[in-house]
Amino acid sequence: MTSDFPAIGTIHCIALEGADARRFAQAQFSGDVEALQPGHWQWNACLNAQGRVHALMHLADLGDGRLFAVLRGGNAETFCAVLARYLFRLRVNLTIESFTAQWGDPLPAETAKQENGVIVLGYGTRSLRLGPCSESASPDPDAQRRWRLDDIRRGWPSLPDGEPEFLPPTLGLERLGAVAFDKGCYPGQEIAARLHYRGGHKWHLCRLRGSIPLPVGEVRDVPGSTVARVFDIVSAEDGFEALAVLQIGTPSEIRLLENIYAVESTFDA
Repeated sequence: MTSDFPAIGTIHCIALEGADARRFAQAQFSGDVEALQPGHWQWNACLNAQGRVHALMHLADLGDGRLFAVLRGGNAETFCAVLARYLFRLRVNLTIESFTAQWGDPLPAETAKQENGVIVLGYGTRSLRLGPCSESASPDPDAQRRWRLDDIRRGWPSLPDGEPEFLPPTLGLERLGAVAFDKGCYPGQEIAARLHYRGGHKWHLCRLRGSIPLPVGEVRDVPGSTVARVFDIVSAEDGFEALAVLQIGTPSEIRLLENIYAVESTFDA
């Protein structure tokens, strides 16, 4: 790691290695792993049998035979234990690895590489650098805030801890390319396909702006009023911006905790 790049926290990943790693990932994850080329990453997810998102990730092929799941929230140990149940006799090793994450220079979107022991994922206007965990690499509060704000504005969610509760359209997984309907079976596929072809989901991801911060989690004024499920909120130029799940059809301004928030963007299925 180098001090030239500000630290933004710790990120947990799962490495999938072995002759059957790609076949295993294709069977377990909702995205098309076969389309992932060496030196690139893709959005991907793992659903449970009820079609709810158990894990959300940037899945990278580093060109060295490994697949690398960079988790966006959730619990790495729980997710790894779930995957291990389906290994059977497949030649796949699963390893949880933790990294100090840093804000790197701009790199082309969806590229992935290793340089001097650091894994780098390109996000276009920025890059994510993953290096060995270091107690001396204290997170930079302003870098953390700006990183999270960029995620909010892109509509890039991170999962909270706890039991799976969100269906793919709620998190905009089709928009992100994290769910496929033209490959073989995977857990939760029937539910995901039903929502895709027949509709029926009632929630979508939105970016909110207001002058007062909101708590992360479920937010409503009184029973029966507008409800939001807030994933993250940070200070911005003239107030606060949040990434939240709202009901489809919510007006462009909503009242939460006796304050008005503008719905600046919606990120549909």
